[in-house]
Amino acid sequence: MTGTHPSAAFSRELIAGLALYGVKDFVLCPGSRSGPLAHALAAAASPGRPANAPEIELHVRIDERSAAFLALGIARARAAAGEPAPVAIVTTSGTAVGNLLPAVMEAHHEGVPLLLLTADRPGELKGVGANQTTDQVGIFDEFVRWSTESAAPTEREGNGRAARLAARAVDAALGRCDEHDSLPCVGPVHLNLDFRAPLQDDGGEWPIVTKEPPARAKRRSGGLMEAIKGGPATLPDRKRGIVIAGDGAGDDARRLAEVHRWPLLAEPTSGARTGDCCIPGYVDFLRTERGRTVAGETSIVVVVGRPTLTREVQELIGKAKDLRVAGHGARWKEAPRHAQKVMARVPEEWFSREPGTAQHDDEWLGYWREASAPQVEQWGADAVAAEVAASLGEGDVCVVGSSGPIRALDRVAPAWEPGKAPTVIANRGLAGIDGTISTAMGAALASDRPATAFMGDVTFLHDVGGLLVGPRERRPDLRIVVVNDGGGTIFGRLEHAGADPSVVERVFTTPHGVQLGPIAAAYGAAHTVVTDAAALRQALVSPPSGVEIVEVPLGATAEGA
Repeated sequence: MTGTHPSAAFSRELIAGLALYGVKDFVLCPGSRSGPLAHALAAAASPGRPANAPEIELHVRIDERSAAFLALGIARARAAAGEPAPVAIVTTSGTAVGNLLPAVMEAHHEGVPLLLLTADRPGELKGVGANQTTDQVGIFDEFVRWSTESAAPTEREGNGRAARLAARAVDAALGRCDEHDSLPCVGPVHLNLDFRAPLQDDGGEWPIVTKEPPARAKRRSGGLMEAIKGGPATLPDRKRGIVIAGDGAGDDARRLAEVHRWPLLAEPTSGARTGDCCIPGYVDFLRTERGRTVAGETSIVVVVGRPTLTREVQELIGKAKDLRVAGHGARWKEAPRHAQKVMARVPEEWFSREPGTAQHDDEWLGYWREASAPQVEQWGADAVAAEVAASLGEGDVCVVGSSGPIRALDRVAPAWEPGKAPTVIANRGLAGIDGTISTAMGAALASDRPATAFMGDVTFLHDVGGLLVGPRERRPDLRIVVVNDGGGTIFGRLEHAGADPSVVERVFTTPHGVQLGPIAAAYGAAHTVVTDAAALRQALVSPPSGVEIVEVPLGATAEGA
């Protein structure tokens, strides 16, 4: 690195290495200590990028928390499109790093590949009271797949260290370099990068980086790559089975249900709410006496993905006499303990039936089809969800808030035709409401087409800073449908609703009284208020241009509108 600033040269090589190994999206938050990375990213993202500089997409955001969820949304949409790749987030030191934690926790539990590139002071400035310096090493603890500290570059070292670091980081984020688990596990990775002044750009040349096979940790033997518990034998000949498709299940759940002619109970984010075995009205059915009786006759339950939305489904799983689990994602360790088999993915053997097995029980599937037409009230949250679902088609992307809206969508969304369903995304790793706007922004940017978000007012206000897109940044086409019922009304359906109404309102519902119109105007977003199904339907007809907010007042909010 002779003749150049070591920090600048290291940053160019790191960015070039990450791009070489498939990282194309970088989310940058401004800061001085991360300046070497910022200069390198600005050069690579410029129209006249220097020779050997990689072609990347740069997204700049001022708030680290929103930026991390933006990266999460980009990564989720890339994976949903069949192009999984890590997304990098660059921050300066200090509290900037801590603000990444909520999105990192979600990425850990959901299995989303993020690269956390956090700048830090060099060793001589740590532990001596230097400004904006804290202990960043290990700050994300078990929420990252791998973390390491990179010592500040020096003039005496040669090229290659940054590129090797890039290769290892991408490998770990994609679950290919896990020293602790026998099962590959995609997730976030933390690189804490020490930089010593000078931190500015030096105008140096970009290196030519070549790909080398990264050093990977040896895995323990035992066949756990395919089976966590039990082998991949064919499913037993049971007429009265159920397939439950949770978050991230994919089309395997539909195929499995149709092979065995079992009812398919598919959450909206499963990617499996399709086909003639899908029972879209299963939630309300399970809450009836008839539904509970039918469910009690189930002889085998196969869970694909990770279901999280309804207690009735959890009870069905908990009471299963014969339970098989596959594709539980990043939380495979937390699969129900009474499962006879827990598989990393759905084995091919499950898609076949042994010769000589009994005929399908069409009566069994018919029982469940009694619930195929969800009941929607005249006007309310379910009706709004039904209109949103009706507006979605093949290739559309919809990000849904993880509180009331995703449950409303689960109750009323139809069974789409196989291959023509929209992509529905929700942060179900920890099911938090934070960062939903930013996640939707990222998903819209990654899909590169108009997108929809559907959320409640508290979720919207929780991440209102995610609406901030600078004038030099690419602005997505995103329509945000906000059900504004004046607070967290989901608690009215939980056990807390039986408490004193004034207590429930103050510490659970938390009415806010905020006007969304002025907020939209402040961030340069269009704003429309609709008060009935016909108006909402009209607002959803044409694709959005820029960021649009469609507010749907309900309950006390509607009365005061």
